[in-house]
Amino acid sequence: MKRKKVVVDTSRAELCFADDKKCYPVLIGKTTPKGQFNLRLMRTEKPGYGGEVIGFKEQGDFLFALHRVWTQIPSERRMQRIASKRVSDRIMTNGCINVTDKVYNKLRHYFVLEVI
Repeated sequence: MKRKKVVVDTSRAELCFADDKKCYPVLIGKTTPKGQFNLRLMRTEKPGYGGEVIGFKEQGDFLFALHRVWTQIPSERRMQRIASKRVSDRIMTNGCINVTDKVYNKLRHYFVLEVI
């Protein structure tokens, strides 16, 4: 069985589902790691994450994860930035990949992340 995969293109700040080729804007950071990673659903009690994230790489005590748009600091305007057509507006995280609720719910059924 082929493992369901998503691809994040950092030059476009965009996530594409490999099976249906649908693409969506994401928030990323300059430190978002490139490579291929296994995805794993993880519980979290930290505020702003809806109880879970999809982890893809641990580095020291930092977890790089795909998660719903984090809105705990309103001045960052993350919901407006993810909707922006300008890629430069969407490069602003600490390395995690933020997605809309709709994309996150679909991602819960995918197992491999490739970041290029």
